[in-house]
Amino acid sequence: MTDNTQDAPIEDQHPQPLDDKVAGILIQEEADLAGHDQADVLEALRQRFADAGIAISEDELIEQSTRIAAAEPGTFSS
Repeated sequence: MTDNTQDAPIEDQHPQPLDDKVAGILIQEEADLAGHDQADVLEALRQRFADAGIAISEDELIEQSTRIAAAEPGTFSS
């Protein structure tokens, strides 16, 4: 009998290129946090990338958090 349970998160079962993972995180965080305080966005990005095990420079985090904080809620970048 085969055990068909899901024992790992979906993203762990289907590897993606690193660039796609980074883009996915940024898109999701922008959808969730557009227009929020930049410091809150920065902390959320740090946590998401740490949770994903992705190393990203502080300069890049600051740049992306500034962009997301300045974005209008409900209008996502592509």
